[in-house]
Amino acid sequence: MQYKKLLLTFGILLSSVFTFGQVTTGGGSLTPGVEYEIGGIEIVGGDNLDKNVILLLSGLRIGDKITVPGDELQKAIKNLWKQKLFEDIQIRVKSRQNRVVFLEIVLKELPKLSKYYFLGVKKSKKDDLREILKLNSGLVVTENLLITSKNKVIDFYLDKGYLDAEVEIKAFPDTLRNTVTLEINVKRGERIKIDQINFIGNKIVADNELRRAMDETKMVSIWNIFSSSKLIKADFEADKKLIIQKYNELGFRDARIIKDSIYHVDEGRINIDIYVEEGNKFYFRNISFLGNTKYSTDLLEKILMIKKGDVYDGSYLQERVSLDPSGNDIATVYLDNGYLFSSVVPVEVGVLQDSIDIEIRIREGRQATINKVTVMGNDRTNDHVIYREIRTRPGDLFSKTDIQRTIRELAQLGYFDQQALNVNPKPNPETGTVDLEYTVVERSTSQLELQGGWGGGRIVGTLGLNFNNFSARNIFDGKTWTPLPSGDGQKISLRAQSNGLYFQSYSASFTEPWLGGKKPNSLTVSVYHNIQTNGLSKSDPNRQSLNITGINIGLGKRLKWPDDYFTLYQGLEFRQFKSQDYNTNFLSFTSGISNNINYKLIIGRNNTDYPIYPRRGSNISLTAELTPPFSLLNPQKDYKNIDPAMKWSWIEYHKWKFNADWYTELVDKMVLKTHAEFGFLGSYNKDLGIPPFERFYLGGDGLQNFVIDGRDIIALRGYPNYTLTPSGGGTMYNKFTLELRYLLSPNPNAQIYALTFVEGGNNYLEFKDYKPFNLKRSAGGGIRIFMPMFGMLGVDLGYGFDNIPGTIGKSGWQTHFVIGQQF
Repeated sequence: MQYKKLLLTFGILLSSVFTFGQVTTGGGSLTPGVEYEIGGIEIVGGDNLDKNVILLLSGLRIGDKITVPGDELQKAIKNLWKQKLFEDIQIRVKSRQNRVVFLEIVLKELPKLSKYYFLGVKKSKKDDLREILKLNSGLVVTENLLITSKNKVIDFYLDKGYLDAEVEIKAFPDTLRNTVTLEINVKRGERIKIDQINFIGNKIVADNELRRAMDETKMVSIWNIFSSSKLIKADFEADKKLIIQKYNELGFRDARIIKDSIYHVDEGRINIDIYVEEGNKFYFRNISFLGNTKYSTDLLEKILMIKKGDVYDGSYLQERVSLDPSGNDIATVYLDNGYLFSSVVPVEVGVLQDSIDIEIRIREGRQATINKVTVMGNDRTNDHVIYREIRTRPGDLFSKTDIQRTIRELAQLGYFDQQALNVNPKPNPETGTVDLEYTVVERSTSQLELQGGWGGGRIVGTLGLNFNNFSARNIFDGKTWTPLPSGDGQKISLRAQSNGLYFQSYSASFTEPWLGGKKPNSLTVSVYHNIQTNGLSKSDPNRQSLNITGINIGLGKRLKWPDDYFTLYQGLEFRQFKSQDYNTNFLSFTSGISNNINYKLIIGRNNTDYPIYPRRGSNISLTAELTPPFSLLNPQKDYKNIDPAMKWSWIEYHKWKFNADWYTELVDKMVLKTHAEFGFLGSYNKDLGIPPFERFYLGGDGLQNFVIDGRDIIALRGYPNYTLTPSGGGTMYNKFTLELRYLLSPNPNAQIYALTFVEGGNNYLEFKDYKPFNLKRSAGGGIRIFMPMFGMLGVDLGYGFDNIPGTIGKSGWQTHFVIGQQF
């Protein structure tokens, strides 16, 4: 296919040389070498073009002196030919009067495109091809246009594995004068897949190890979940470089690919033979440092982590010198201490048999201080919101780590496209300063939550609005409403749930992330009101209802110890349960008021790199929720025999939860998430016991629908909602998850990733029942899509390997919808 394209292109070049144009004489003979004056020029043809423009483009003028034949007329033909508007150009001498000649420029215009159509193309692919070809009515149809269009269609099918695709483009005269219709006939043939990838010449490194080094070019196999087995030329060339990189990592510094061969072995199948020359295996011998005065050789050797006798790996050497993604390399040591103008270069200074001597040459230079820090691209978010997150300040020494941390903090805000965040250092060696310009790209931060769920035997609908970059100070400034005042980083959340008269829930919250504007101390205030009834109106004497009203005030703080990834949150909440003749299976009284006042403490550490699709880092938190020990303040009461309405007039408990997520990037775009969580609900007084509120409900999708008793809902895919829960709710649970994620689309307007998972967990009524390894297990897969307007959406299909308590047989396949939260 590539040879056909080359031959056709070569033919076009030849035709352009041998049919360039003609100069003819008429109206009398001309004497060669004699100068003639142009007395007039007539344009014949080219009726759709301005005659004056054609004359101007030719470069010929009345009164010019020419010879026939001569360079002047040939140059005129070339000038017109460059316009790519004509398929034939001739300049004729129409008549002569002594030494004055009258010229005629005869033009035949190239046809223009009227329309085009496809043959042999599926309807679903026609729009894709139109987008690639960009053929519009009125385009001049040149041979080059036909060749280019043909190659684009062929390349389109080559990328989809149709290596034998053929394309023929024919031009037919249209009804309009000098226009044509193009027929693009495609014979795509069979999709070609790679049957075998064979390596010839490899004696040390096994075939399978070299195949695994290739990212995109894979053989037909059920194991290649995220890679197809089609051959794409560009990917294959990149994968050949990865093969050499693999050899280099194993010490084969001089390994090379001699040639490759691609050939058909069956219908729709090809084999690839790759001929390699491994060469010798090398080792590090002597490693020395030259030019280091600020840091000792002992310290640099510890950072380098390469010793004499280690297998020679040039890529690893570069990583330890200056390219470690975590910043633990020699160059970063200098860059973190202001040495922006330093350079650290490893040089091979000696090769003896199978050993290589390395000299690491260091030019330290002078320390650089930061002069100016600017931000570009923030058209909605106010400058002070960004500057308070920036770790690099004017007057500070330049620090690579501080820049990387700033990029991370800006990404964590959630206001910008995390893929587009960047910094542009502008160093000035003469003054020893550097200007830093951070660039951001705004994205939508407000979210609309439209949710349907199943709870309490009924459908529950949810409407929520989240404004994540709100500005309270501009609320009375109508010019800032787009559609609400934004830019100060405050958060407002409004949410309503209902299934009619049976259940209603309303909540609102406000968060100021920088209370006072000088330190990252956050203030959160939230209120909520829930109503649960038997479906009767307020005027009906048989109405039963349970109202829950609460208010929460919380303060958050970033800590500096043990490191500045730690955070501390403290909250105070008051919640009131008001029951009117309401019969439930969790309240031991039908009428009365229960009050809950609790103090919440959360210690967390989050050093993940991105908020939506983290690739590395961890997010760990420990939560304690405590009420006052009211019963211990009045020990004379008989709490075993007290009336339930009195017993739970003030609820008391202590609740503990631990959550931990770890993210590891295995290869590009593929991330392993490891998750563990535990929960425990305890009481201060064994006579009073554990309250019927605040318990744990395990199983299902984890959506917080129909929450009426302060319960914590924990997802466990592969089982229906709440089914792994003892009667009345659990007081202790654990859960473990392994999730393999693969990023399909990094587009900030719709980030998409697929996942597979295995997880297990269980829920217990009392501590004595707790068996940490008696887990309800499940596995499955799903997909997630994050859109700024709607948050996280997705669906999972999970298979439960164990029975639901009280039933016989496996839970089996369950479908779970994800709206607004992650597992």
